[in-house]
Amino acid sequence: MTIVLFTLAKVGMAQQVNIDKIRKEYADAVKDEDLCEHNLESLNESAKSTTEKVYLAAYEILLAKHIGNPFKKVGQFKEGKKHLEELIKENPNHIEARFIRWSVQVHAPSFLGYNNNIIEDKNFLVKNLYKLPNEEAKSIIYNYLKGANPYLKGGQIFTAAELKELAQ
Repeated sequence: MTIVLFTLAKVGMAQQVNIDKIRKEYADAVKDEDLCEHNLESLNESAKSTTEKVYLAAYEILLAKHIGNPFKKVGQFKEGKKHLEELIKENPNHIEARFIRWSVQVHAPSFLGYNNNIIEDKNFLVKNLYKLPNEEAKSIIYNYLKGANPYLKGGQIFTAAELKELAQ
C-alpha cells in the first residue's frame, strides 16, 4: 500500500508543469540544448493550460535551433509554428502567446517567411502587457522586450514612449 501511494504521489508530481521556471528559462533555452530538451519533455508530458501549451509550442520551435539536419530543422520549426498559430487563432488575446510569436518572428531567419505579425504583435503587447495578471511573467516579458530593442530594426524598435507603456 505504501509503495502504491508513493508511486501515485510521484506520478502526480511529475504531471505538474512549473510554468514559472519554464517561462524564466525560455531565453536561455535558445543556447542550451539540454535545457530546451528537458523543458520540452516536461511540457510534452503535462501541458494542459493554454499558457503551458504556448510554451510547449515555443520549445518545439526552439528545439529546431539545436537540430543539425536542415530538413529536420525546418520540419521541427514548422511543427512548433503550426501549434503556436493554432493557439493564437483560438486565443487571439493571449498575451504570452503573442509575445512568443513576436519573439520567434523577430529572430526567425527571413527565408522561413515567418515575420508577418511582428508589428501587430508589438502593438498588441504595448497596449496589453499591463493586463497580464502574473507580475513575474510581466517582468520577464518586459525585460526581454527591452533587452531585444537594440537588435531590432525599423518599425520593430520600441520607442521610449512604448517602453514606458510596457513598463506599467
